[in-house]
Amino acid sequence: MASVPERTRLPATLDEYQSHLRRFMRAVSAKHARLVIFPGAGRRHAGFTTFDGFRSSLLIRADRGRRPTASFWHRFVGGLSTQAAGVFKTSFESSFRNIVNLTPAELWLNYNTVFSALAREYGVTLVAPSAYLPDQNDGVIRALAAIYGPGGELLGTQAKVMLSQADQVFAQPGATWDVIHTEVGALGIMIGSDVLYPEVGRLLAFQGAEALISVGAANSPAYYHKLRAGALARMQDNQLYAAVAFAIGANPFAADDQDALQGKSAIFAPQELTPRFNGVLVEMGNTTSEGVITAEWDYVALRELWDKSDTPLRRTLPGSQASKMLASIYERLYTAPRLSDGSPAQPDVLAATGVVAAATPMISLDDLPVIASITSRWPLTRIDNDNPASQEPISEWSTPAPGPTAGNSLSEPQAAHEDETDEMDALAGT
Repeated sequence: MASVPERTRLPATLDEYQSHLRRFMRAVSAKHARLVIFPGAGRRHAGFTTFDGFRSSLLIRADRGRRPTASFWHRFVGGLSTQAAGVFKTSFESSFRNIVNLTPAELWLNYNTVFSALAREYGVTLVAPSAYLPDQNDGVIRALAAIYGPGGELLGTQAKVMLSQADQVFAQPGATWDVIHTEVGALGIMIGSDVLYPEVGRLLAFQGAEALISVGAANSPAYYHKLRAGALARMQDNQLYAAVAFAIGANPFAADDQDALQGKSAIFAPQELTPRFNGVLVEMGNTTSEGVITAEWDYVALRELWDKSDTPLRRTLPGSQASKMLASIYERLYTAPRLSDGSPAQPDVLAATGVVAAATPMISLDDLPVIASITSRWPLTRIDNDNPASQEPISEWSTPAPGPTAGNSLSEPQAAHEDETDEMDALAGT
Protein backbone atom coordinates (compact mmCIF):
# COMPACT_ATOMS: atom_id res chain seq x y z
CA MET A 1 0.00 0.00 0.00
CA ALA A 2 1.07 3.63 -0.48
CA SER A 3 0.54 6.82 1.52
CA VAL A 4 0.96 10.18 -0.24
CA PRO A 5 1.93 13.36 1.64
CA GLU A 6 0.65 15.93 -0.83
CA ARG A 7 1.38 19.66 -0.88
CA THR A 8 -1.83 21.70 -0.93
CA ARG A 9 -2.22 23.52 -4.26
CA LEU A 10 -4.77 25.69 -6.01
CA PRO A 11 -5.01 24.57 -9.65
CA ALA A 12 -6.28 26.91 -12.33
CA THR A 13 -8.08 24.06 -14.13
CA LEU A 14 -9.24 20.54 -13.45
CA ASP A 15 -6.75 19.21 -16.01
CA GLU A 16 -3.90 20.91 -14.16
CA TYR A 17 -4.96 19.23 -10.94
CA GLN A 18 -5.15 15.82 -12.60
CA SER A 19 -1.66 16.27 -14.03
CA HIS A 20 -0.39 17.15 -10.56
CA LEU A 21 -1.88 13.98 -9.07
CA ARG A 22 -0.50 11.76 -11.84
CA ARG A 23 3.03 12.52 -10.64
CA PHE A 24 2.23 10.61 -7.46
CA MET A 25 0.31 7.87 -9.23
CA ARG A 26 3.26 7.07 -11.49
CA ALA A 27 5.41 6.55 -8.40
CA VAL A 28 2.68 4.40 -6.84
CA SER A 29 2.51 2.29 -10.00
CA ALA A 30 6.31 1.88 -10.11
CA LYS A 31 6.23 0.52 -6.56
CA HIS A 32 3.37 -1.89 -7.43
CA ALA A 33 1.11 -0.59 -4.65
CA ARG A 34 -2.53 -1.68 -4.85
CA LEU A 35 -3.92 0.76 -2.27
CA VAL A 36 -3.15 4.50 -2.32
CA ILE A 37 -4.19 7.05 0.30
CA PHE A 38 -4.33 10.80 -0.28
CA PRO A 39 -4.38 13.19 2.70
CA GLY A 40 -7.15 15.26 4.20
CA ALA A 41 -7.84 18.94 3.46
CA GLY A 42 -8.15 18.29 -0.24
CA ARG A 43 -11.62 19.75 0.02
CA ARG A 44 -10.90 22.88 -2.02
CA HIS A 45 -9.01 21.29 -4.91
CA ALA A 46 -11.91 19.93 -6.93
CA GLY A 47 -14.18 22.87 -6.19
CA PHE A 48 -11.74 25.68 -6.79
CA THR A 49 -12.24 25.65 -10.57
CA THR A 50 -15.72 27.07 -9.98
CA PHE A 51 -14.21 30.30 -8.59
CA ASP A 52 -14.18 33.22 -10.98
CA GLY A 53 -12.83 36.75 -10.96
CA PHE A 54 -10.03 38.86 -9.56
CA ARG A 55 -9.86 37.29 -6.08
CA SER A 56 -9.51 33.79 -7.50
CA SER A 57 -6.66 34.92 -9.74
CA LEU A 58 -4.85 36.42 -6.75
CA LEU A 59 -4.95 33.17 -4.81
CA ILE A 60 -3.73 31.12 -7.77
CA ARG A 61 -0.80 33.49 -8.37
CA ALA A 62 0.08 33.55 -4.66
CA ASP A 63 0.04 29.75 -4.52
CA ARG A 64 2.17 29.43 -7.67
CA GLY A 65 4.79 31.76 -6.18
CA ARG A 66 5.16 29.54 -3.10
CA ARG A 67 6.06 26.41 -5.07
CA PRO A 68 9.69 25.19 -4.82
CA THR A 69 10.08 25.24 -8.63
CA ALA A 70 8.69 28.78 -9.05
CA SER A 71 10.76 31.19 -11.12
CA PHE A 72 11.94 34.54 -9.78
CA TRP A 73 9.11 36.29 -11.63
CA HIS A 74 6.47 33.93 -10.22
CA ARG A 75 7.88 34.40 -6.73
CA PHE A 76 7.79 38.19 -7.12
CA VAL A 77 4.24 38.23 -8.47
CA GLY A 78 3.23 35.64 -5.91
CA GLY A 79 4.50 37.80 -3.06
CA LEU A 80 2.48 40.79 -4.23
CA SER A 81 -0.58 38.60 -4.74
CA THR A 82 -0.23 37.12 -1.25
CA GLN A 83 -0.39 40.58 0.30
CA ALA A 84 -3.42 41.51 -1.78
CA ALA A 85 -5.12 38.17 -1.15
CA GLY A 86 -4.83 38.66 2.60
CA VAL A 87 -7.11 41.67 2.33
CA PHE A 88 -9.80 39.54 0.70
CA LYS A 89 -9.51 36.48 2.94
CA THR A 90 -13.03 36.82 4.33
CA SER A 91 -14.41 37.19 0.82
CA PHE A 92 -12.70 33.98 -0.28
CA GLU A 93 -14.23 32.04 2.60
CA SER A 94 -17.65 33.52 1.82
CA SER A 95 -17.28 32.63 -1.85
CA PHE A 96 -16.37 29.07 -1.03
CA ARG A 97 -19.28 28.74 1.38
CA ASN A 98 -21.60 29.91 -1.40
CA ILE A 99 -20.16 27.32 -3.79
CA VAL A 100 -20.66 24.53 -1.25
CA ASN A 101 -24.25 25.55 -0.60
CA LEU A 102 -25.34 26.56 -4.12
CA THR A 103 -23.49 24.17 -6.44
CA PRO A 104 -23.01 20.91 -4.50
CA ALA A 105 -23.74 18.77 -7.57
CA GLU A 106 -20.88 20.43 -9.48
CA LEU A 107 -18.53 19.89 -6.53
CA TRP A 108 -19.32 16.18 -6.45
CA LEU A 109 -19.02 15.89 -10.24
CA ASN A 110 -15.51 17.41 -10.24
CA TYR A 111 -14.36 15.33 -7.27
CA ASN A 112 -15.79 12.08 -8.60
CA THR A 113 -14.43 12.70 -12.11
CA VAL A 114 -10.85 13.26 -10.92
CA PHE A 115 -10.45 10.39 -8.48
CA SER A 116 -12.58 7.79 -10.23
CA ALA A 117 -10.49 8.31 -13.37
CA LEU A 118 -7.21 8.01 -11.44
CA ALA A 119 -8.26 4.76 -9.76
CA ARG A 120 -9.35 3.29 -13.10
CA GLU A 121 -6.28 4.52 -15.03
CA TYR A 122 -3.80 2.98 -12.57
CA GLY A 123 -5.89 -0.01 -11.45
CA VAL A 124 -5.70 0.71 -7.71
CA THR A 125 -8.00 1.06 -4.74
CA LEU A 126 -7.89 4.79 -3.94
CA VAL A 127 -8.84 6.69 -0.77
CA ALA A 128 -9.53 10.21 -2.07
CA PRO A 129 -8.92 13.38 -0.03
CA SER A 130 -11.63 14.57 2.32
CA ALA A 131 -13.82 17.31 0.88
CA TYR A 132 -17.00 19.25 1.64
CA LEU A 133 -19.39 17.29 -0.54
CA PRO A 134 -23.07 16.31 -0.67
CA ASP A 135 -23.71 13.01 1.10
CA GLN A 136 -24.94 10.52 -1.49
CA ASN A 137 -27.55 9.21 0.97
CA ASP A 138 -29.39 12.42 1.84
CA GLY A 139 -27.71 15.30 -0.04
CA VAL A 140 -26.52 17.02 3.16
CA ILE A 141 -23.08 18.69 2.92
CA ARG A 142 -20.53 16.77 5.00
CA ALA A 143 -16.75 16.43 5.20
CA LEU A 144 -16.44 13.23 3.17
CA ALA A 145 -13.70 10.93 1.93
CA ALA A 146 -14.62 8.59 -0.92
CA ILE A 147 -13.06 5.20 -1.71
CA TYR A 148 -12.80 3.99 -5.31
CA GLY A 149 -12.09 0.50 -6.65
CA PRO A 150 -9.63 -0.43 -9.42
CA GLY A 151 -12.36 -0.09 -12.03
CA GLY A 152 -13.17 3.45 -10.93
CA GLU A 153 -16.32 2.35 -9.11
CA LEU A 154 -17.35 4.12 -5.91
CA LEU A 155 -17.03 1.63 -3.05
CA GLY A 156 -18.26 3.92 -0.30
CA THR A 157 -17.82 7.18 1.58
CA GLN A 158 -17.02 8.07 5.16
CA ALA A 159 -18.13 11.34 6.78
CA LYS A 160 -16.25 13.13 9.52
CA VAL A 161 -18.20 12.92 12.78
CA MET A 162 -16.23 15.12 15.21
CA LEU A 163 -16.31 18.49 13.43
CA SER A 164 -13.99 21.37 14.24
CA GLN A 165 -15.26 24.94 14.40
CA ALA A 166 -13.94 25.53 10.89
CA ASP A 167 -15.80 22.45 9.62
CA GLN A 168 -19.06 23.55 11.22
CA VAL A 169 -19.18 26.61 8.98
CA PHE A 170 -19.50 24.41 5.89
CA ALA A 171 -20.79 20.96 6.85
CA GLN A 172 -22.93 18.79 9.10
CA PRO A 173 -21.43 15.89 11.11
CA GLY A 174 -21.69 12.28 10.05
CA ALA A 175 -23.66 9.82 12.17
CA THR A 176 -21.43 6.74 12.38
CA TRP A 177 -18.33 4.94 11.15
CA ASP A 178 -18.66 2.00 8.77
CA VAL A 179 -16.16 -0.49 7.39
CA ILE A 180 -15.69 -0.34 3.62
CA HIS A 181 -14.82 -3.66 2.01
CA THR A 182 -12.28 -3.60 -0.82
CA GLU A 183 -10.15 -6.15 -2.64
CA VAL A 184 -7.17 -5.00 -0.56
CA GLY A 185 -8.85 -5.45 2.81
CA ALA A 186 -11.65 -4.16 5.01
CA LEU A 187 -10.91 -0.47 5.65
CA GLY A 188 -12.06 1.84 8.42
CA ILE A 189 -11.65 5.54 7.54
CA MET A 190 -11.08 8.20 10.21
CA ILE A 191 -11.02 11.86 9.14
CA GLY A 192 -9.11 14.46 11.15
CA SER A 193 -9.80 14.43 14.89
CA ASP A 194 -12.01 11.31 14.68
CA VAL A 195 -8.80 9.32 15.21
CA LEU A 196 -8.41 10.78 18.72
CA TYR A 197 -11.38 8.86 20.13
CA PRO A 198 -10.69 5.25 21.26
CA GLU A 199 -14.30 4.23 20.68
CA VAL A 200 -13.96 4.87 16.94
CA GLY A 201 -11.17 2.34 16.46
CA ARG A 202 -12.94 -0.23 18.62
CA LEU A 203 -16.20 0.17 16.72
CA LEU A 204 -14.47 -0.33 13.36
CA ALA A 205 -12.53 -3.32 14.69
CA PHE A 206 -15.74 -5.01 15.89
CA GLN A 207 -17.21 -4.46 12.42
CA GLY A 208 -14.37 -6.48 10.90
CA ALA A 209 -11.85 -3.81 9.86
CA GLU A 210 -8.39 -5.06 8.99
CA ALA A 211 -6.79 -1.63 8.52
CA LEU A 212 -7.50 1.85 9.88
CA ILE A 213 -6.91 4.77 7.50
CA SER A 214 -6.45 8.25 8.95
CA VAL A 215 -6.43 11.31 6.68
CA GLY A 216 -5.91 14.81 7.98
CA ALA A 217 -4.20 18.17 7.99
CA ALA A 218 -2.38 19.74 10.94
CA ASN A 219 -1.42 23.40 11.15
CA SER A 220 0.75 23.04 14.27
CA PRO A 221 3.34 20.56 15.55
CA ALA A 222 1.21 19.81 18.62
CA TYR A 223 -1.85 18.89 16.58
CA TYR A 224 0.19 16.77 14.17
CA HIS A 225 1.71 14.76 17.03
CA LYS A 226 -1.73 14.28 18.59
CA LEU A 227 -3.11 12.85 15.34
CA ARG A 228 -0.07 10.61 14.88
CA ALA A 229 -0.26 9.34 18.46
CA GLY A 230 -3.99 8.72 18.04
CA ALA A 231 -3.42 6.63 14.91
CA LEU A 232 -0.74 4.57 16.63
CA ALA A 233 -2.96 4.00 19.66
CA ARG A 234 -6.02 2.96 17.63
CA MET A 235 -3.82 0.58 15.65
CA GLN A 236 -2.26 -1.10 18.70
CA ASP A 237 -5.49 -1.05 20.74
CA ASN A 238 -7.18 -3.18 18.12
CA GLN A 239 -4.25 -5.09 16.59
CA LEU A 240 -4.85 -3.76 13.07
CA TYR A 241 -2.76 -2.25 10.31
CA ALA A 242 -2.95 1.53 9.95
CA ALA A 243 -1.82 4.39 7.74
CA VAL A 244 -1.82 8.18 8.06
CA ALA A 245 -1.65 10.69 5.19
CA PHE A 246 -1.11 14.39 5.95
CA ALA A 247 -1.52 17.41 3.72
CA ILE A 248 1.56 19.63 3.86
CA GLY A 249 2.77 23.05 2.75
CA ALA A 250 1.39 26.57 2.85
CA ASN A 251 -2.32 26.96 3.44
CA PRO A 252 -3.52 28.96 0.41
CA PHE A 253 -6.43 30.41 2.34
CA ALA A 254 -4.36 31.60 5.33
CA ALA A 255 -3.27 35.22 5.60
CA ASP A 256 0.32 34.23 6.44
CA ASP A 257 2.54 31.16 6.77
CA GLN A 258 1.78 30.59 10.46
CA ASP A 259 -0.97 28.12 9.51
CA ALA A 260 1.27 26.06 7.20
CA LEU A 261 0.26 22.41 7.09
CA GLN A 262 2.72 19.79 8.32
CA GLY A 263 3.00 16.12 9.19
CA LYS A 264 4.95 12.95 8.45
CA SER A 265 2.76 10.48 6.61
CA ALA A 266 3.38 6.92 7.77
CA ILE A 267 2.35 3.28 7.51
CA PHE A 268 1.90 1.38 10.76
CA ALA A 269 1.53 -2.22 11.94
CA PRO A 270 1.05 -3.82 15.37
CA GLN A 271 4.28 -3.58 17.34
CA GLU A 272 4.79 -7.34 17.19
CA LEU A 273 4.94 -7.12 13.36
CA THR A 274 7.44 -4.26 13.04
CA PRO A 275 11.24 -4.65 13.00
CA ARG A 276 11.88 -2.27 15.92
CA PHE A 277 8.67 -3.10 17.80
CA ASN A 278 7.61 0.55 17.61
CA GLY A 279 4.58 0.11 15.35
CA VAL A 280 6.20 1.90 12.38
CA LEU A 281 6.79 0.16 9.05
CA VAL A 282 7.80 3.30 7.15
CA GLU A 283 7.52 7.05 7.75
CA MET A 284 8.44 10.23 5.91
CA GLY A 285 11.73 11.75 7.02
CA ASN A 286 10.35 15.25 7.66
CA THR A 287 7.06 17.11 7.99
CA THR A 288 7.25 19.31 4.89
CA SER A 289 8.23 17.08 1.93
CA GLU A 290 6.02 15.55 -0.72
CA GLY A 291 6.56 11.95 -1.74
CA VAL A 292 5.21 8.42 -1.85
CA ILE A 293 5.92 5.86 0.86
CA THR A 294 5.03 2.19 0.53
CA ALA A 295 4.96 -0.91 2.73
CA GLU A 296 3.46 -4.40 2.65
CA TRP A 297 0.58 -5.51 4.83
CA ASP A 298 0.56 -9.26 5.49
CA TYR A 299 -2.99 -10.18 6.52
CA VAL A 300 -2.00 -13.82 7.15
CA ALA A 301 0.56 -12.68 9.73
CA LEU A 302 -2.07 -10.36 11.22
CA ARG A 303 -4.50 -13.22 11.80
CA GLU A 304 -1.77 -15.35 13.32
CA LEU A 305 -1.11 -12.49 15.72
CA TRP A 306 -4.79 -12.44 16.69
CA ASP A 307 -4.55 -16.15 17.58
CA LYS A 308 -1.16 -16.21 19.30
CA SER A 309 -0.75 -12.77 20.87
CA ASP A 310 -0.22 -12.45 24.62
CA THR A 311 -3.11 -9.94 24.48
CA PRO A 312 -5.75 -11.96 22.56
CA LEU A 313 -8.21 -9.11 22.12
CA ARG A 314 -10.71 -11.00 19.99
CA ARG A 315 -10.88 -13.97 22.35
CA THR A 316 -10.99 -12.17 25.70
CA LEU A 317 -13.19 -9.28 24.54
CA PRO A 318 -15.60 -10.56 21.86
CA GLY A 319 -17.62 -7.97 20.02
CA SER A 320 -21.08 -8.93 21.25
CA GLN A 321 -20.01 -8.96 24.89
CA ALA A 322 -18.04 -5.71 24.59
CA SER A 323 -20.92 -3.94 22.83
CA LYS A 324 -23.33 -4.68 25.66
CA MET A 325 -20.77 -3.76 28.32
CA LEU A 326 -19.79 -0.46 26.70
CA ALA A 327 -23.42 0.46 26.03
CA SER A 328 -24.24 -0.09 29.70
CA ILE A 329 -21.29 1.97 30.89
CA TYR A 330 -22.04 4.90 28.58
CA GLU A 331 -25.72 4.85 29.47
CA ARG A 332 -24.84 5.23 33.15
CA LEU A 333 -22.41 8.04 32.36
CA TYR A 334 -24.85 9.95 30.18
CA THR A 335 -27.70 9.68 32.70
CA ALA A 336 -25.60 10.55 35.76
CA PRO A 337 -26.40 13.92 37.41
CA ARG A 338 -24.05 16.74 36.49
CA LEU A 339 -23.19 20.10 37.99
CA SER A 340 -23.90 23.39 36.27
CA ASP A 341 -20.41 23.38 34.68
CA GLY A 342 -21.01 19.96 33.15
CA SER A 343 -18.71 18.03 35.49
CA PRO A 344 -19.92 14.83 37.20
CA ALA A 345 -21.62 15.20 40.56
CA GLN A 346 -19.86 13.96 43.71
CA PRO A 347 -20.39 10.38 44.93
CA ASP A 348 -22.77 11.42 47.71
CA VAL A 349 -25.02 13.15 45.16
CA LEU A 350 -24.93 10.11 42.89
CA ALA A 351 -25.75 7.84 45.84
CA ALA A 352 -28.76 9.96 46.74
CA THR A 353 -30.11 9.53 43.22
CA GLY A 354 -29.56 5.78 43.28
CA VAL A 355 -27.05 5.83 40.42
CA VAL A 356 -24.21 4.40 42.47
CA ALA A 357 -23.72 3.22 46.01
CA ALA A 358 -22.26 5.64 48.52
CA ALA A 359 -18.51 5.70 48.27
CA THR A 360 -16.12 5.30 51.19
CA PRO A 361 -15.46 8.75 52.70
CA MET A 362 -12.25 10.24 51.43
CA ILE A 363 -9.41 11.07 53.83
CA SER A 364 -7.89 14.51 53.53
CA LEU A 365 -4.18 15.19 53.88
CA ASP A 366 -4.75 16.67 57.35
CA ASP A 367 -6.19 13.34 58.52
CA LEU A 368 -3.20 11.28 57.41
CA PRO A 369 -0.73 10.12 60.13
CA VAL A 370 2.66 11.85 60.16
CA ILE A 371 5.46 9.40 59.38
CA ALA A 372 8.38 11.82 59.12
CA SER A 373 9.17 15.47 58.55
CA ILE A 374 12.12 17.43 57.20
CA THR A 375 13.60 19.82 59.72
CA SER A 376 16.58 21.30 57.85
CA ARG A 377 16.12 24.76 56.41
CA TRP A 378 16.86 25.53 52.78
CA PRO A 379 19.44 26.33 51.59
CA LEU A 380 21.44 23.78 53.51
CA THR A 381 24.42 25.10 55.49
CA ARG A 382 27.97 23.84 55.82
CA ILE A 383 29.12 23.54 59.48
CA ASP A 384 32.71 24.01 60.53
CA ASN A 385 33.23 21.38 63.29
CA ASP A 386 36.15 23.40 64.77
CA ASN A 387 34.03 26.53 64.90
CA PRO A 388 30.32 25.56 65.19
CA ALA A 389 29.24 29.21 65.20
CA SER A 390 30.59 29.65 61.69
CA GLN A 391 28.11 28.51 59.06
CA GLU A 392 27.86 29.25 55.35
CA PRO A 393 25.30 28.21 52.71
CA ILE A 394 26.21 25.28 50.52
CA SER A 395 26.63 26.78 47.05
CA GLU A 396 26.81 23.51 45.12
CA TRP A 397 26.43 19.81 45.66
CA SER A 398 29.66 18.03 46.41
CA THR A 399 30.78 14.70 47.73
CA PRO A 400 30.03 14.69 51.45
CA ALA A 401 32.72 14.23 54.00
CA PRO A 402 32.94 10.72 55.41
CA GLY A 403 30.15 10.20 57.93
CA PRO A 404 30.31 8.54 61.32
CA THR A 405 31.25 4.93 61.61
CA ALA A 406 28.65 2.28 62.19
CA GLY A 407 29.41 2.27 65.93
CA ASN A 408 28.85 5.99 66.45
CA SER A 409 25.60 7.26 67.91
CA LEU A 410 23.18 9.58 66.20
CA SER A 411 24.36 12.42 68.41
CA GLU A 412 27.79 12.48 66.75
CA PRO A 413 28.46 15.17 64.11
CA GLN A 414 27.27 14.36 60.57
CA ALA A 415 27.44 16.07 57.18
CA ALA A 416 24.92 18.90 57.02
CA HIS A 417 22.96 17.49 54.12
CA GLU A 418 22.29 14.31 56.15
CA ASP A 419 20.42 16.20 58.91
CA GLU A 420 17.12 15.78 57.11
CA THR A 421 17.30 11.98 57.48
CA ASP A 422 17.72 11.99 61.28
CA GLU A 423 14.09 11.35 62.02
CA MET A 424 13.83 8.56 59.47
CA ASP A 425 16.95 6.91 60.96
CA ALA A 426 15.43 7.24 64.40
CA LEU A 427 12.21 5.63 63.29
CA ALA A 428 14.11 2.78 61.67
CA GLY A 429 15.87 2.09 64.97
CA THR A 430 12.68 1.90 67.05
